[in-house]
Amino acid sequence: MRWIRFVLGGALLIGACTQPSADDASPSPPASMSPSDPPSVVPAGTRLADGTPLPDGCTGAAVATQTVAFVADGRAWALDHVTGDLSCLFPVENAGPFAWGPQGDRVLLGDFEIRGVSAGAPHLPAVDTSIGAFDWGHPIGLAVAFADRKGNPRKRLVDEGGRLIRLVSLPPGEYLEVAYHPSGLALAFVIDDEEGQSIWLSTNEGEDPQRLVFSEVGTKFTSIAFTPNGRALWWTADHRQGYTEMHWMNLNDRSGFGTGWRGPIPSNSDNLRLATGGRFKSVDEGMGCGDRQALIVEGDSTVPALPGETLPTTALGWLDRTTLLVAAGGCDEPQDLYAVDATGEDEPALVVLGVEQAAPRTQVTDPPEMVPAPSPEEEPPPEGVG
Repeated sequence: MRWIRFVLGGALLIGACTQPSADDASPSPPASMSPSDPPSVVPAGTRLADGTPLPDGCTGAAVATQTVAFVADGRAWALDHVTGDLSCLFPVENAGPFAWGPQGDRVLLGDFEIRGVSAGAPHLPAVDTSIGAFDWGHPIGLAVAFADRKGNPRKRLVDEGGRLIRLVSLPPGEYLEVAYHPSGLALAFVIDDEEGQSIWLSTNEGEDPQRLVFSEVGTKFTSIAFTPNGRALWWTADHRQGYTEMHWMNLNDRSGFGTGWRGPIPSNSDNLRLATGGRFKSVDEGMGCGDRQALIVEGDSTVPALPGETLPTTALGWLDRTTLLVAAGGCDEPQDLYAVDATGEDEPALVVLGVEQAAPRTQVTDPPEMVPAPSPEEEPPPEGVG
């Protein structure tokens, strides 16, 4: 039995995914469903947590507290998961990655279109290039660093009319992962070349590349993320022996790295996401889409984000220091969104059902102003560590 906390305009109701008894006169809320519910009683289409459909019209206005963004019914929406306040942002035909910039005022759509949703935010047309791995520039969103269809590192400069540039000073290889330092002054990459995979750090222009970590035994680095304070780089690693690990490196040392969590055998993980404050992290574990499971990581232990959920789950990102946005479903099917309390004090809160895509729309505050580096007396190995 799985308990779900519903968000209804700021009021909380506690419901259980069980069938009511014959003498129970109170009907189940429309949004409360379980695999045993007959299909004829499950409403179709996107619905809010209280079971109502999305409203008509599209005002284009949104406020900062509406941090849950999603695509449904041909429109982009923003919702406050605490109060239930909802805004339609704009019509959309090709949502693409639907990835929001660090101030929640611009979003990356299909064909590399950039759409602004507040005064002064940019609108850039689609361009004829593909996007592999990418990350928004920090702390404002003045560029997008990405790998093109051939795995080459590039940037699109949002503040210069959307100009595309090649990062020609970086080493050759296929670029698999990209992460912007929260100061905006550095980039991290996972590169695959004839020697295997490695993790590199460069300036935000791709200059002065330095190899931090490498693998000689077939390890694959599946995701990378800087801590919000910019002091460390974390990554997930799938090892040839069949298990996954989460590692970290202090950027003011760089002479070694630690291990925060190790998964069972067999396990694969990716999609590492770090909450502000440093206490919680999330990863997705699984061998494919059908068995994908979002995990909340605290220290060296993990718990499922949605325990008891039979659908595949994905961690979409952190709404605040302790609240993780999680999607249940996917695999080219509609998704249900939940706000999950990582502390475990509150049950997962159903936010909206049957969306096409979703992502956090949060704002970065108090970003660091520098990238930590070792002192000249403590230079790390020039070839990196592995």
